[in-house]
Amino acid sequence: MEREEIKAIIENILLAADQPVNEGQLLDLLAGSTEKSALKSILEELLDEYKSRNLQVLRVAEGYQLCTRHDYSDWVRKFLKFDKTTKLSQPSLDTLAIIAYKQPLTRTEVEAIRGVDSSGVVRTLLEKKVISPGGRKKVPGRPIMYRTTRKFLEYFGLKDLSDLPTLEDFKESALENQVSPDQTELLFDESSSGGTAETVDYVSKSEVQPAESTDPNISNDS
Repeated sequence: MEREEIKAIIENILLAADQPVNEGQLLDLLAGSTEKSALKSILEELLDEYKSRNLQVLRVAEGYQLCTRHDYSDWVRKFLKFDKTTKLSQPSLDTLAIIAYKQPLTRTEVEAIRGVDSSGVVRTLLEKKVISPGGRKKVPGRPIMYRTTRKFLEYFGLKDLSDLPTLEDFKESALENQVSPDQTELLFDESSSGGTAETVDYVSKSEVQPAESTDPNISNDS
Protein backbone atom coordinates (compact mmCIF):
# COMPACT_ATOMS: atom_id res chain seq x y z
CA MET A 1 0.00 0.00 0.00
CA GLU A 2 1.33 3.44 -0.94
CA ARG A 3 2.29 5.93 1.77
CA GLU A 4 -0.27 8.54 0.60
CA GLU A 5 -3.06 5.96 0.69
CA ILE A 6 -2.11 4.96 4.24
CA LYS A 7 -2.09 8.62 5.25
CA ALA A 8 -5.54 9.13 3.72
CA ILE A 9 -6.87 6.08 5.60
CA ILE A 10 -5.50 7.42 8.89
CA GLU A 11 -7.06 10.85 8.27
CA ASN A 12 -10.45 9.26 7.69
CA ILE A 13 -10.13 7.07 10.79
CA LEU A 14 -9.26 10.11 12.92
CA LEU A 15 -12.24 11.97 11.50
CA ALA A 16 -14.65 9.09 12.17
CA ALA A 17 -13.35 8.25 15.66
CA ASP A 18 -15.10 9.80 18.64
CA GLN A 19 -12.03 9.46 20.85
CA PRO A 20 -8.23 9.48 20.42
CA VAL A 21 -6.81 6.63 18.32
CA ASN A 22 -3.46 5.17 19.40
CA GLU A 23 -0.66 3.71 17.30
CA GLY A 24 -1.50 0.16 18.36
CA GLN A 25 -5.03 0.44 17.00
CA LEU A 26 -3.76 1.78 13.68
CA LEU A 27 -1.11 -0.94 13.42
CA ASP A 28 -3.77 -3.60 14.01
CA LEU A 29 -5.98 -2.04 11.36
CA LEU A 30 -3.15 -1.75 8.83
CA ALA A 31 -1.58 -5.09 9.68
CA GLY A 32 0.88 -6.06 6.96
CA SER A 33 0.51 -2.73 5.16
CA THR A 34 3.02 -0.66 7.12
CA GLU A 35 5.71 -0.87 9.78
CA LYS A 36 5.61 0.89 13.14
CA SER A 37 8.39 3.30 12.17
CA ALA A 38 6.62 4.22 8.92
CA LEU A 39 3.34 4.73 10.75
CA LYS A 40 5.00 7.02 13.28
CA SER A 41 6.53 9.02 10.43
CA ILE A 42 3.11 9.42 8.75
CA LEU A 43 1.52 10.55 12.01
CA GLU A 44 4.27 13.13 12.54
CA GLU A 45 3.68 14.32 8.99
CA LEU A 46 -0.05 14.74 9.68
CA LEU A 47 0.67 16.65 12.88
CA ASP A 48 2.86 19.05 10.92
CA GLU A 49 0.51 19.42 7.92
CA TYR A 50 -2.53 20.23 10.08
CA LYS A 51 -0.72 23.10 11.81
CA SER A 52 -1.69 25.29 8.84
CA ARG A 53 -5.25 23.97 8.40
CA ASN A 54 -8.57 24.93 9.95
CA LEU A 55 -8.69 21.60 11.80
CA GLN A 56 -5.87 20.18 13.89
CA VAL A 57 -4.41 16.78 14.74
CA LEU A 58 -3.40 16.59 18.39
CA ARG A 59 -1.55 14.09 20.55
CA VAL A 60 -3.94 13.49 23.42
CA ALA A 61 -4.71 10.68 25.88
CA GLU A 62 -1.87 8.55 24.50
CA GLY A 63 -3.32 8.72 21.01
CA TYR A 64 -4.13 11.06 18.12
CA GLN A 65 -7.29 13.03 17.52
CA LEU A 66 -8.58 15.22 14.69
CA CYS A 67 -10.14 18.25 16.38
CA THR A 68 -11.72 21.59 15.73
CA ARG A 69 -9.70 24.64 16.71
CA HIS A 70 -10.41 26.61 19.86
CA ASP A 71 -10.88 29.75 17.74
CA TYR A 72 -14.11 28.25 16.38
CA SER A 73 -15.40 26.57 19.55
CA ASP A 74 -18.23 29.06 20.07
CA TRP A 75 -19.58 28.39 16.57
CA VAL A 76 -19.30 24.63 16.98
CA ARG A 77 -21.04 24.77 20.36
CA LYS A 78 -23.78 26.96 18.89
CA PHE A 79 -24.33 24.61 15.94
CA LEU A 80 -24.45 21.52 18.18
CA LYS A 81 -26.68 23.39 20.65
CA PHE A 82 -24.28 22.84 23.52
CA ASP A 83 -25.85 25.72 25.42
CA LYS A 84 -26.28 23.91 28.72
CA THR A 85 -22.89 23.17 30.20
CA THR A 86 -21.81 22.48 33.73
CA LYS A 87 -18.61 23.90 35.07
CA LEU A 88 -16.56 21.99 37.60
CA SER A 89 -16.48 23.98 40.82
CA GLN A 90 -13.22 25.14 42.36
CA PRO A 91 -13.42 22.39 45.05
CA SER A 92 -13.83 19.82 42.25
CA LEU A 93 -10.83 21.21 40.38
CA ASP A 94 -8.78 21.21 43.59
CA THR A 95 -9.70 17.60 44.31
CA LEU A 96 -9.01 16.55 40.72
CA ALA A 97 -5.57 18.18 40.89
CA ILE A 98 -4.74 16.32 44.13
CA ILE A 99 -5.76 12.98 42.61
CA ALA A 100 -3.91 13.70 39.35
CA TYR A 101 -0.60 14.45 41.08
CA LYS A 102 -0.76 11.89 43.91
CA GLN A 103 -2.71 8.98 42.41
CA PRO A 104 -3.77 6.47 43.40
CA LEU A 105 -5.11 7.67 46.75
CA THR A 106 -8.20 7.25 48.89
CA ARG A 107 -10.92 9.77 49.65
CA THR A 108 -9.62 10.01 53.23
CA GLU A 109 -6.18 10.92 51.93
CA VAL A 110 -7.74 13.59 49.70
CA GLU A 111 -9.65 14.99 52.69
CA ALA A 112 -6.45 15.04 54.78
CA ILE A 113 -4.87 17.31 52.16
CA ARG A 114 -7.95 19.52 51.58
CA GLY A 115 -9.03 19.63 55.21
CA VAL A 116 -12.73 19.22 54.38
CA ASP A 117 -15.18 16.44 53.52
CA SER A 118 -14.79 15.47 49.85
CA SER A 119 -17.41 12.76 49.38
CA GLY A 120 -19.70 14.92 47.22
CA VAL A 121 -16.82 16.23 45.13
CA VAL A 122 -15.45 12.72 44.50
CA ARG A 123 -18.94 11.57 43.48
CA THR A 124 -19.15 14.43 40.97
CA LEU A 125 -15.77 13.57 39.46
CA LEU A 126 -16.83 9.93 39.14
CA GLU A 127 -20.02 10.99 37.37
CA LYS A 128 -17.98 13.12 34.96
CA LYS A 129 -15.74 10.07 34.38
CA VAL A 130 -12.52 12.03 34.91
CA ILE A 131 -11.60 9.73 37.81
CA SER A 132 -12.30 6.06 38.43
CA PRO A 133 -11.71 3.47 41.16
CA GLY A 134 -8.10 2.27 41.16
CA GLY A 135 -8.08 -0.73 43.48
CA ARG A 136 -8.25 -0.95 47.27
CA LYS A 137 -5.61 -0.05 49.83
CA LYS A 138 -4.34 -2.77 52.18
CA VAL A 139 -5.37 -1.05 55.37
CA PRO A 140 -8.32 -1.71 57.73
CA GLY A 141 -11.57 -1.22 55.86
CA ARG A 142 -9.75 -1.58 52.50
CA PRO A 143 -10.89 1.82 51.17
CA ILE A 144 -11.18 2.43 47.45
CA MET A 145 -8.38 4.40 45.84
CA TYR A 146 -8.96 6.74 42.90
CA ARG A 147 -6.99 7.66 39.81
CA THR A 148 -7.55 9.79 36.74
CA THR A 149 -8.96 8.30 33.54
CA ARG A 150 -8.27 8.59 29.85
CA LYS A 151 -11.16 11.04 29.66
CA PHE A 152 -9.26 13.29 32.08
CA LEU A 153 -6.39 13.40 29.58
CA GLU A 154 -8.81 14.14 26.74
CA TYR A 155 -10.50 17.04 28.54
CA PHE A 156 -7.23 18.70 29.43
CA GLY A 157 -5.56 17.93 26.10
CA LEU A 158 -2.73 15.95 27.70
CA LYS A 159 -0.75 13.30 25.84
CA ASP A 160 -0.18 11.41 29.11
CA LEU A 161 0.34 12.18 32.80
CA SER A 162 3.92 13.28 32.16
CA ASP A 163 2.41 16.33 30.42
CA LEU A 164 0.98 17.61 33.72
CA PRO A 165 2.47 21.03 34.60
CA THR A 166 5.30 20.99 37.13
CA LEU A 167 5.71 23.34 40.08
CA GLU A 168 8.19 25.33 38.01
CA ASP A 169 5.58 25.69 35.25
CA PHE A 170 3.12 27.14 37.74
CA LYS A 171 5.73 29.57 39.06
CA GLU A 172 6.54 30.78 35.56
CA SER A 173 2.84 31.17 34.71
CA ALA A 174 2.23 33.20 37.86
CA LEU A 175 5.20 35.45 37.15
CA GLU A 176 4.16 36.04 33.56
CA ASN A 177 0.44 36.27 34.42
CA GLN A 178 -0.33 33.96 31.53
CA VAL A 179 -2.46 31.29 33.20
CA SER A 180 -4.85 29.98 30.56
CA PRO A 181 -8.57 30.21 31.47
CA ASP A 182 -8.99 26.73 29.98
CA GLN A 183 -6.97 25.35 32.89
CA THR A 184 -9.36 26.75 35.48
CA GLU A 185 -12.65 26.35 33.62
CA LEU A 186 -13.67 22.88 32.48
CA LEU A 187 -16.97 22.59 30.64
CA PHE A 188 -19.01 19.41 30.38
CA ASP A 189 -21.94 18.87 28.07
CA GLU A 190 -24.85 17.71 30.22
CA SER A 191 -26.27 15.70 27.33
CA SER A 192 -23.06 13.72 26.97
CA SER A 193 -23.69 10.49 28.79
CA GLY A 194 -22.08 8.07 26.38
CA GLY A 195 -19.02 6.23 27.62
CA THR A 196 -16.82 3.30 26.81
CA ALA A 197 -14.19 1.80 29.06
CA GLU A 198 -14.47 4.75 31.43
CA THR A 199 -17.97 3.81 32.70
CA VAL A 200 -17.73 3.44 36.47
CA ASP A 201 -19.81 1.60 39.06
CA TYR A 202 -18.45 2.96 42.32
CA VAL A 203 -17.80 -0.31 44.18
CA SER A 204 -19.05 -3.00 41.85
CA LYS A 205 -17.21 -5.51 39.72
CA SER A 206 -17.05 -2.98 36.89
CA GLU A 207 -14.34 -0.99 38.65
CA VAL A 208 -11.60 -0.09 36.23
CA GLN A 209 -8.49 -2.07 37.11
CA PRO A 210 -5.33 -0.02 37.67
CA ALA A 211 -1.82 -0.79 36.53
CA GLU A 212 0.22 -3.09 38.75
CA SER A 213 1.65 -1.29 41.76
CA THR A 214 4.90 -2.01 43.56
CA ASP A 215 3.58 -0.51 46.82
CA PRO A 216 2.92 -3.38 49.28
CA ASN A 217 0.09 -1.33 50.83
CA ILE A 218 -1.84 -1.24 47.58
CA SER A 219 -4.11 -4.03 46.39
CA ASN A 220 -5.93 -4.30 43.08
CA ASP A 221 -8.41 -6.74 44.53
CA SER A 222 -12.01 -5.71 44.78
